[in-house]
Amino acid sequence: MSSLTKIHNQILQPFVNETLENLASMAKMNGHCDEGFPDDVEKFRFKGYAICAETFGHIDGVVLMHHYSETAIAMGNAIRKCILGDEHAYEEINDEMADALAEWGNTVVGRATKSLAAYHLGIQFEPPYFVYDTDVMASLLTGVKDIITVPVHIDNVGRFYFNYLIRNVNEEVSNNIEKSKKILVVDDMKMVRSSMKRFLKKLGYNNVIEATNGFEAIEKFTSESPDFLFMDVVMPELNGNEALRQIREKDQETPIVMLSSVADQEVIDQCESLGISGYIIKPLTIDNGPETLSRFLS
Repeated sequence: MSSLTKIHNQILQPFVNETLENLASMAKMNGHCDEGFPDDVEKFRFKGYAICAETFGHIDGVVLMHHYSETAIAMGNAIRKCILGDEHAYEEINDEMADALAEWGNTVVGRATKSLAAYHLGIQFEPPYFVYDTDVMASLLTGVKDIITVPVHIDNVGRFYFNYLIRNVNEEVSNNIEKSKKILVVDDMKMVRSSMKRFLKKLGYNNVIEATNGFEAIEKFTSESPDFLFMDVVMPELNGNEALRQIREKDQETPIVMLSSVADQEVIDQCESLGISGYIIKPLTIDNGPETLSRFLS
């Protein structure tokens, strides 16, 4: 979902995960998602059926699992068969099918909400309900400023869309998401790692993990998927500039800031050619550390 903002990705990811997991568990269907994208509010059209969940608190809007008729019918029949053991397949949406789809949506929203709670975003969700009325959909679009969309493909069935229609976002949400970043600090000196963790905590960043050399940095980067790296250059076993090269072979987007006690222009040029967000000359002290780090995180 690289085309979306940090806040959009943070909110969408739990829903995408739960959508695919609950397709498998509640409908015995397999699927995959395309890249998420900002949708055009003016061109947004109702596709026939939707499971809706109103959101309030720090985000005023509505979550939609938005279906074409053939996809809704296939999913409704599959959910009923899986949950009720009912082999009868309806050819159109009725109350039983609507209830089945709403229950699936309720499970997706409920489980995603638990994941979102860890980020303290202050988003609350109303119970999902089923919509097949164009007038109701038109009312949901009133006041919408942004729409984010993720296409979901179901194997051998068709596709539907996960949409988030956003009317208003409180600034506190953006701040909370920013402060929830996972930051990897890489340095062979324990004192440096401890001081940087202290500086980051002072700035409001508490999700900080550590690595002691380049090999460990690559391992932690792969297993932990940090949002940001601060990495020393000169370390035993594997230097930071070589670890940077190996990380960039797999990932070109995660911001990485290098640190060194020596302003070696050749090393700086090498790191910049690999793609870094900055280069800090040590030492970092209590006087300049927090301010220096904050310049790269803002």
